[in-house]
Amino acid sequence: MTQSIRDRYEAAHDEGRPLIGGHRGNPAEHPENTMRSFRSAIAAGCDLIECDVHLSSDSRLVVIHDHTLERTTNGTGLVRDFSAAELRKLDAGEGEKIPLLQEVIELVLGKVGLVIEIKQVPPLYPGLEDKLMNMLRQLGAVQECAVISFNHTSIHQLRKMEPSLQLGILEASRPMHPAKMLRDAGADVYSPHWGATDPQLLHEVHAAGGAVGVWPVDDEAAIAWCKFVKPDSIFSNRPKEVGAELRAWAPV
Repeated sequence: MTQSIRDRYEAAHDEGRPLIGGHRGNPAEHPENTMRSFRSAIAAGCDLIECDVHLSSDSRLVVIHDHTLERTTNGTGLVRDFSAAELRKLDAGEGEKIPLLQEVIELVLGKVGLVIEIKQVPPLYPGLEDKLMNMLRQLGAVQECAVISFNHTSIHQLRKMEPSLQLGILEASRPMHPAKMLRDAGADVYSPHWGATDPQLLHEVHAAGGAVGVWPVDDEAAIAWCKFVKPDSIFSNRPKEVGAELRAWAPV
């Protein structure tokens, strides 16, 4: 049965466990942000998978983390300077291609929730939010997807565009008033680096009606802290191993 992202969070909370997310799929075993990586994360039993989205020069939504091509492909230059067809000719690792966001959405629908990070940090992509919402609506994917960003203004813009879409704000520091940040952006999920969480932060966000999703939980220190703090969702580059340790909370 198809579950919305909100339903997944509520069910996991009722079961006393976190949602496990594959950060860029399952990059511990396959090239990040590729279809092979996403399929592997689904097969590993992830509740959610996370991907990163940019715009090509011809305004297609493409899945890659960096603004530049060098780290994850055999190309050079800025993603924004190439058409989707040109980007698709590149090797994104082990013969994989840079996916179109539509491909990823069609893969996950009815299987897992999809968390889409829009890379609206300089250089910015004018019109990205409109193109994303049009795609989610056309594919009937609004309820099964969430959108997150370090650009909280973009999240606020999306909230005005679609009240039912689950939204999250990313944060790398420990602010004084996380719940206010969540409310000001109109977001549902506060998503910090795992090391910028503590029990008081979770209490404040939960009291404001929000959830806390942390990243990237990859080593023993992060796992131990998550067992203590108990966030609502956990995103890992090693979802198979980390998920096995964290699906059922254990005392520290």
